Order: sequence, then C-alpha cells, then structure tokens
Amino acid sequence: MADAKSAGANSGPKTYTTDFIKADTDRAVFLGNALLDDMMTALIALGSETWAVRRRAKITEMLFEKNGKISREMVEQYMPTPEEERQLTTERDDFIRNIYGHFARNGEDVVALNSLDPKSKK
Repeated sequence: MADAKSAGANSGPKTYTTDFIKADTDRAVFLGNALLDDMMTALIALGSETWAVRRRAKITEMLFEKNGKISREMVEQYMPTPEEERQLTTERDDFIRNIYGHFARNGEDVVALNSLDPKSKK
C-alpha cells in the first residue's frame, strides 16, 4: 500500500477551477444613460418594497379577520392557504401591470395617442 509521500503531491483528481474574475456590470449602461439606469433600479426597488408592505398588510388583515387578534410572530409565521396565495398572486400581478405596464408600450402606441390630442401638431 503506497503512502501519500510515495504517491506524490499531485495524486488527487485534476480540478479546473480558477480565481473569481469580477465583471464590470456595475459600470454598464443598459438604457443609453446611466441616470436612466439608476432611476429604473430605484423604481424597481421601490416597487418591490411597496408590494412587500402591501402583502404584509393583507396578511395582517387576514389574520385579524380569522383570529380577532394579531401578534408579530403570527404575521411572520403565517402561511397563506392556496386560495389566499392565488388571490395575492393575482393582486401582485395587477400591481406589477399597473406600475410597470407603461414600459411595455412601443413608440407606435405613443404616436397614436399623441395623434388623438387636439393640441398636437399633425
């Protein structure tokens, strides 16, 4: 039976790893303007925080309706029923569509809307 010294230092399986290479995506510009990128990042973060607060408020309301009392622990540990989860998902999707749906418009829609405005020049 060979010992570790006689087997050599490199007797283990070969690995193909390398050191981490940091990407510079923190300096990338996606919308053509760094300020627009920063504003979009802030808008998305604000939307997610707003939804988290709305969801927590809805859970608090559900608990109050069911139990007549609420504690922080009850809110933290609450698991919605499948029906409540579907309702929350529907409300979340409506929230997202209401807040971010405007970004799905294309330029032709904006032109069409502007053509309906009597103040716009044709």
